[in-house]
Amino acid sequence: MPLLGRLLVAALLLASLTACGGDEPAATRLPDGVTVHLDQSRVQRQGRVVFLRVHNGTKAPVTVERAVLTSPRFSPVTWSGEEEIGATYETDLEITLPKGRCGTDVDARVTFTYRVDGGDPRRSTTRADDPYGNAADFVDRDCAQLTLEKAADVTVGEPTVTGTGRGSVLHVPVTMTPTGEREDVRFAGFGSTVLFRQAPGSPADVDVPLGRGEPPAELDMQVVPARCDPHALAEDKVGRLFPVKVVADDVSDNAFYFLPLTKGQRLAFFDYFRSTCGLA
Repeated sequence: MPLLGRLLVAALLLASLTACGGDEPAATRLPDGVTVHLDQSRVQRQGRVVFLRVHNGTKAPVTVERAVLTSPRFSPVTWSGEEEIGATYETDLEITLPKGRCGTDVDARVTFTYRVDGGDPRRSTTRADDPYGNAADFVDRDCAQLTLEKAADVTVGEPTVTGTGRGSVLHVPVTMTPTGEREDVRFAGFGSTVLFRQAPGSPADVDVPLGRGEPPAELDMQVVPARCDPHALAEDKVGRLFPVKVVADDVSDNAFYFLPLTKGQRLAFFDYFRSTCGLA
């Protein structure tokens, strides 16, 4: 092909590529004054819904159309819609955090597609701070759960009550049967909640190996009410989320996940609390 023809083809190809990418928003730095951090409301602690709190500290409205949250600890998650944030205001973009994996720093980043004062679309990537450690807690819990469940089959039995009145104790049998797939995993105890505390004799601070060849760990979690005021139960959102402490090479220090309870088992805690505290 003559040189002139080759140049013409190249020019047409370049024009075509430019046209195809013409709808892509320009990549730019996030305006000074716009900040974002990860958080979770207390009423959502039993689920995986978190929010990106976006604060617009500029003098113009910012309209967010898309936000992609990424981290080395979990798969990307996307929020899309159209949320206008007035000057000096903030808004929360709710997302469902995917299951996390073991690792170190969360290092969360958000790529926003947005408009400033109704202008052309822009695209900016910024760090999403985790000031209260909610995202880190999520992925550390996921890591602890995945690690323990790989090391042992965990079975939670039906709760029973011994004693009467304020002297009664709720018992929950938990069995951890080693699978033989991990040698470095240890169970370190159950934690308390805002409604229940571990009773004397409960395995709250232990060191139980779950490696290959170890016998099943037959555990008896024993709890009593941590408080008995009626509004504590009425307003409770996290009182039956019992920490299960896990120790392993790739699990963060003091990491835990929540003991898996069925609806019936959760109701047993509710009934015990009401009966023991005289609220029935």
